[in-house]
Amino acid sequence: MRHYKSPKNHSSATNSPLLCLLIFCCLSSLLTLGCDTPPDPLDLFSQGRAAAEQEEWTEVRKIKNQLKEIPNADVETKFLEAMLYLNVLNYPASMQRLREIAGDERIRAECMIMASHIFLATGDTSSAMRTLNELIVEFPDNVDAHRLLSAKYYDFGSLQLAMKHCQRISELAPLDPRPDRLMGLISKDFDKNELAVTHYTESLTRAVGDSTFKQASEVHVELAEVQIRLRNFAAALDSLENLPVSDMPPYLVANARSYQAECHVALGEFDEAQQYIQQALSIDAQHEHALEMHGTLAMQSGQTEQALSILLQAAARHPGNDRILFKLSNVHRQLGNADEAARVLAQHEHIKKLKIQYIEKNVMAAQMPTDANIRFELATIAERLYDVQAAASWYQAALALDPNHQAATAALNALPPVRQPAN
Repeated sequence: MRHYKSPKNHSSATNSPLLCLLIFCCLSSLLTLGCDTPPDPLDLFSQGRAAAEQEEWTEVRKIKNQLKEIPNADVETKFLEAMLYLNVLNYPASMQRLREIAGDERIRAECMIMASHIFLATGDTSSAMRTLNELIVEFPDNVDAHRLLSAKYYDFGSLQLAMKHCQRISELAPLDPRPDRLMGLISKDFDKNELAVTHYTESLTRAVGDSTFKQASEVHVELAEVQIRLRNFAAALDSLENLPVSDMPPYLVANARSYQAECHVALGEFDEAQQYIQQALSIDAQHEHALEMHGTLAMQSGQTEQALSILLQAAARHPGNDRILFKLSNVHRQLGNADEAARVLAQHEHIKKLKIQYIEKNVMAAQMPTDANIRFELATIAERLYDVQAAASWYQAALALDPNHQAATAALNALPPVRQPAN
């Protein structure tokens, strides 16, 4: 005969203290096991890198310490350590960590990028360039490497190589307006005006969808300069229309106003031109292009004496501007000052010859990306053209390639201060 427990007895068994204690112990054990499960090192590593991108270094350090306690997370730990050391400019410690883990394919490209930044920060440009070039051999689609190479080649005056890497960046990052902006600038500098228009236009198209790109106004002004060279004055005026002048630096507003003045002079709209000239000069009384346009407008308005006064001031302040010298020579001739006209014209011819030499040396520099002496020669020509800023850039480029170039060091230290744009 089977014996069944009554409901009362069953209830009493369920509520017995011993059974409750056993159930509690089992649940506690399960919960404890769940808490002791180690976190996924890959998840932690991802969190650490994301925190580094946001420059949340306290969080990076916390995650690094967590990874350090996990077996087989040595690579991830050292990578975050390298980033932390780099942030506090402890380059030797950062480089040591990178050397220990750079063989790991998962992070090799990033290790090489970080190492390149360290080389550049410590003045070892040749090692940085060698590392970056090795990187794009192994990882040809690494956009960060192409970005660094394009920037450094531009600094060195190796503009063909800068263009090559910019083109690759433009392909790899089709929404980024920056590479086409730089290609537009390089094309403008080499008087490849139609190509410059193409790149500037592409940059502005991409800029619409990139809220981080803050140079759209500069691109508009540079585009207008190229369109003026192509004598497309209506297009230039369109490029300069509706600029956010309240958000632009004063020098850029002055540039825009002087280009608007040039367009109106060319179109025979002298009253509009005069207004824009005065706006530019009110920002910077010594503005090179505005002074040139002021003298040009006076010439074309038949105010020869006023043109002479303006162009004399412009030539004294900007002696390397061959256009100003040429116009000044013409004004002297109109006033019957034959000797002065000849003297100023000779200055104009001298500046023109220097500019031709400068262009030729630029082409050589583009073809010889590691030659410091060519960059030194370019700097000396820039000095003779009274372009202190360009001279300083070329001396610095020579020293980046050859830190022991004594002549470049001495010449750079002897340069006068660069005139700052008006505020």
